[in-house]
Amino acid sequence: MAPLASDDVDPYAHFTQHRLRPVPDSPWLGQTVRGPYRSRSTVERVYTTPFGVDVALCVNRASGFDTLRLEVTDMLSTAERPAAQRTAYLRNYRRLLSLYGTLNEGKATGRTHLAIERRAAFYEQFCNAKIYMEAVLLEHVQAGDHVVNGQGIQMTVTDPESAKDELRGWRTHMRVELTPQFHRFASTWGWAEGQHTWHIRHDGWGLLPTLGLI
Repeated sequence: MAPLASDDVDPYAHFTQHRLRPVPDSPWLGQTVRGPYRSRSTVERVYTTPFGVDVALCVNRASGFDTLRLEVTDMLSTAERPAAQRTAYLRNYRRLLSLYGTLNEGKATGRTHLAIERRAAFYEQFCNAKIYMEAVLLEHVQAGDHVVNGQGIQMTVTDPESAKDELRGWRTHMRVELTPQFHRFASTWGWAEGQHTWHIRHDGWGLLPTLGLI
């Protein structure tokens, strides 16, 4: 019988230890890529994750405001390199939604439940990698750093640790202030003096540090 693991070993280290693991020699760096949700972006950073896939930090040059996004490299493509898993991932996701529909209608069988488990695991590998990378990047943000949301609105962090998750230790709320060029959004959003306590939802689509990239 194998010896039991020490109580000092954290079984969820990939959630509680926030380490940046860049891939400096990734062939994706500097590439102009297409992803599954937006047209074109440029890969500026690539990080490895504990979920068996690499995640790219991309600059998306939009018609409105430039922004950043995270995407698993297996979902990216160039003119010379097709995406390794994008078609399978999107087809799997559509099938997963269909299976959940069967479940909601009360017509699911044992095989349906097994299919959901198998397909959900494939979906969650990619999803968890992005969520993890978003959390790790935000854990390294300090007061005075700039962050950007998915619409390209930039803010300055005034208090990076307004609140933290008790289980994972992740930051869940961050005090921010709109940067001068985006201060006009304060009245639209109802932010007093352009300041707000931002709720970090950890969905892989939230705030990201600008890192001087935009």
